[in-house]
Formats: sequence, C-alpha cells, structure tokens
Amino acid sequence: MEFLLRYIPNAYQVKSDYINVNHQRIKTLLVGSSHVLYGINPDFLTKEAINYGNVSQTIDIDYNIIHQYINTLDSLETVVLRLSYTTLFEQLKEGDESWRIKNYKIYTDVNLESKMKHHFEIFSVKLKYNLERIYNFYILKETPEFVNTSGWGTHNMDYKPEDIDVLSAIIAKKHFAKNDALYADNFKSLETIIQECNKKSIKVLLVTMPAYSSYVEKLDSLQLEKTIRAGTLMSVNHDNCLYFNFLNDKRFGRQDFIDVDHLNTQGAEKFSKLIDSILTQ
Repeated sequence: MEFLLRYIPNAYQVKSDYINVNHQRIKTLLVGSSHVLYGINPDFLTKEAINYGNVSQTIDIDYNIIHQYINTLDSLETVVLRLSYTTLFEQLKEGDESWRIKNYKIYTDVNLESKMKHHFEIFSVKLKYNLERIYNFYILKETPEFVNTSGWGTHNMDYKPEDIDVLSAIIAKKHFAKNDALYADNFKSLETIIQECNKKSIKVLLVTMPAYSSYVEKLDSLQLEKTIRAGTLMSVNHDNCLYFNFLNDKRFGRQDFIDVDHLNTQGAEKFSKLIDSILTQ
C-alpha cells in the first residue's frame, strides 16, 4: 500500500522536481497557503518563477522553505509571501491537518520538525482514505487534483452564487483565531524570513490577497488589524520588503473567486498580472 500511494502523482513532488531542475534560472519564489497555490500563476509572470504554495501551509513552513532554498536558487531576486488573515495565528503542526507534514517529509527536501509517522503515507492518513485514493487512481483512473509544471493549482471548483454569503459566514468563523498563542512565534518567523532574504539581497513582496466582499465584512476587526499592522511594520522597518493589501480590491468580484477567499483561473490570471506589474517596476 505504501508503494502504491507514493506513486500517485502529487503537487509536492512536482514542485520539488521543478526546483531541482530549474534552480539556476528561478528569479521569483512564491510561498504561502492555498491562497498562493490557486491565486498566482507563474505562467503570467515575466521572470522565471515557482509557486511553492500548498494547502494549509503555514508561516513556519514558509520559513523552512525559504531558509533552505535561498541558498540553492542561484538567481533568486524576489520572494512573494502571502500575509493572510490567518497567517500569524496558526501553525500546521498544531492543527487538525498536521498529517500534511508527511507530504514535505516524503516528497520534498524541505527539512521540517516531524514525528516518525510523517515518514509514511500509511501511518499519516486514515486507512479508508488511503484505500479510496488507491481505488480512484489505479481502478477508476481518476487524476488527482494537481498543479501545472511551475506549481500553480489547477483546481477550479465553484460555488453557486446563492451559497456564497452563507459560505462567507462559515469560513470567516472557521478562520477566527481563538487566541494569540502562536502570534509571537509567527511574527518572528515572518521577520526572520525578511532578514535572511536581505542578507542575500533578495526582495520580499508581502501581499494580503483579494477575498470576496461578504467574507471580508465578517472578519474580526482586531485580528485583521493585527495582520495589516504586521505587514505595514515589516515594510517600514525593512528596506527589502514591500507590503500590498489587496483584501478589499474592487478590481476583483464574484466572477474571480472559487469560493470566498480563493481566486479561480480568471482571478488568478488577473492577480498574477498585477503582481508581475509590481515585480517588473
């Protein structure tokens, strides 16, 4: 079963292979959660780029990725890093999706703190889900949700317009941080990323990405204020960092989103071109 599971195509392997092959040409490293994974398509960036965003990837993992690859990406000029509403208040290892750590341990060279179970598919994921994955891929010949060659997520599920406002309330509640227990560590990780990039003369573009209006209206004002303040502080205190807040950007409407906080194919093209205009100034 372990053998069969490891041979099912996955996004982590694609990204790792792309970096290993193109490490001398990559100019831009895109890092973050699913917001980056689905929201920035390197195909629309002028300079060679890799999208190293992943579902539920948190800032402590972003740090490990950047810390490792700034020493091997010989031509790296810019790191694009998302600063989402949840970024400073969560860590993958502390949440319900800590099983995803196995994807980094098995399929990439990223060095993360992990448990022994994270070195195996069969110990990280429940048996019924692993059986389902094997059946879907080997029997039904279904292709798993995937990425293009440069790491952008090709998933494009959409919600019906009448569901969007209800979904906004549900997701906003899910993203609300119950406490600030992880804030200090995550703030330090963010600042350390910028400092390490500065030592290598690498610029950091910190972005809060667009979200659907009814979702933004339901966000906790204090949590959002702390997030935006952190981005502003980084930009003010570090010469190599610029912060852009696109959360309420009116250029993005319902037609640009998969759900309430993830861009679809059209939205990703629009946002990627916007990012490219900043990177090429």
